[in-house]
Amino acid sequence: MKHTDLVKAVALIVVIVLVFGAAMFGLNFYTGPLIEANNAGAVYGPLLAVMPEGASFDGEAQIYAADGSVPTTLTDVPETVAAIYKEANGMGYAVKTTATSQYSKAPMEITLGVDAEGKIIKVQIDSYNDTESYDFRVKDPGYLDTYVGKDSALADVGLVAGTTFSSTAFKQGVSDGLNALIANGLIAEGVKGDDQLLTEMIPTVFPGMSSLDGILKAEPIEVDGAVAAYKANNGSGFAYIVSKGETMVMAITNASGKCFVYDTEGNYVADDNPDAVALATAHAAANQEDFNTAAQEKFGRMMEGAENMTALELPNFSTVVAGASFNVGDQLYYGFYSRSYGYDDMDVYVIIDAAGAIAKVDAKTIFFDAEYFPVAQGVDTAAYKTGLQGLRDGEDGAVVISGATMTTNSMKQSINDAFEVYAGAQLTEPEVPTNE
Repeated sequence: MKHTDLVKAVALIVVIVLVFGAAMFGLNFYTGPLIEANNAGAVYGPLLAVMPEGASFDGEAQIYAADGSVPTTLTDVPETVAAIYKEANGMGYAVKTTATSQYSKAPMEITLGVDAEGKIIKVQIDSYNDTESYDFRVKDPGYLDTYVGKDSALADVGLVAGTTFSSTAFKQGVSDGLNALIANGLIAEGVKGDDQLLTEMIPTVFPGMSSLDGILKAEPIEVDGAVAAYKANNGSGFAYIVSKGETMVMAITNASGKCFVYDTEGNYVADDNPDAVALATAHAAANQEDFNTAAQEKFGRMMEGAENMTALELPNFSTVVAGASFNVGDQLYYGFYSRSYGYDDMDVYVIIDAAGAIAKVDAKTIFFDAEYFPVAQGVDTAAYKTGLQGLRDGEDGAVVISGATMTTNSMKQSINDAFEVYAGAQLTEPEVPTNE
C-alpha cells in the first residue's frame, strides 16, 4: 500500500469515528433527558397521582426503602411498607405499601398521598392480584374515595360486603403506611371516637361475630336509640353502641338473648347501664332468628332414639347459635349448632356425651370449591368426620388438613366453641366477666 493510500485510509477511519461520536453525542443529548424523564416518570408518576397539583419529587425525595437502597433514619416501619417519599415543597408524603389477603396470588401494591396534617389526599392501587370476584373496587367503585380526608383513625371507613378479606387487607395496608409516618413523628396520630373504639372491640368480646383473623363479620343495621348497631352475618347475635352522656357503651346479645355491656376500655358495665340492656334485649327479642327447632331436628337425625330435647341457654358469645340436651336411652348428650366462617360459611353440628367426649360431628358442607382447593377432592369426608369422634376438649385429632386450612380451622373453631358452651352448660350460674 502506498503511503498516500495509507494516509487516506487512516483519515477515513478518523472521520468515521468522529462522525459516529458526534452522532452518538447528539443522540444522547436529545434522548438522554427523555430516558431520564421516563425513568423518573415510572418512579414518580404514581406519587404525583396521589398528591395535589404542583407537587414535586426529586432525586432526594425518597427517605425510606425497604430494600435498603437509600440511607434512612426512619425506624419502626412495618414490613408491608416498601417506600416513603417526602414532597419537595412540604405538602406531605407519598407512601408505597403492600397488602395480602387470604386469596392473594401476590400482594396488592398501594400508593397513598398524605398531607402534612396527616390527612389522606388520595389512595390508589397500582397492582391488584386477588381474583376478580374478591375485587372490592368492582363491588363498590367508590370505596377508595371513602379514605380521602381521613386521618389514621380511618373513622367511618368500613369494609366492602362480599370482599371482607381483600378490603380488610387493603385497609391494613393503608394503616401500615400511616403508622410508619406516625412512628417517626412525620404526622400526628388521629384520635378515634368512642363508637369506633367500641366497633373495633366487637371481635374481642364477641368472637362469634368475626372470622378467625379477627375480621368483623356483621352488617350495619338501623336501631332506634342506638348510635350504631350490627347484626352478625351468621345470626349469632347483635351489637349495639349506645350514647351515655358524653361517652358511649356497647351492648352485645347472643342467640339466646344473653346481654353483656362494655365501656370503651373493655370493662363489663351492664349493672350501670340498664337503659342499654333494655334497648339491646328488646331489639334482640324481636329480631333474633331462632335456630333451636332446626338444630334439635338435626340432633335427632344424628342420634337415633334421641328424646327429651331441652334447649340450652347459651352462656357465651361464640359461633354456637343453638344447643340442646337430650337422652338416648339412659345416656345423656349435648348437641351444639355452630355457624363458623371458613372458606365459606359453615354449619357444624357437634354432639358431646356426658363424659365430655365427641359422640358425633356433621356439617352441611365441609369442603368447598374443589377447583380452588384441590385437596378437597382427595379427602374422605365420612372418614374425616368419624375421626373426630372420641376427641375431648383441647385435643386436635384430625381437625386440620393441610391445603384446606381455612375450612378445617373453621371446623376446629366450631368444635372448640361447642366445648366452651358445653363447659358453660355445666355451670349452675352463667359466668359474668369481671373487671380485674
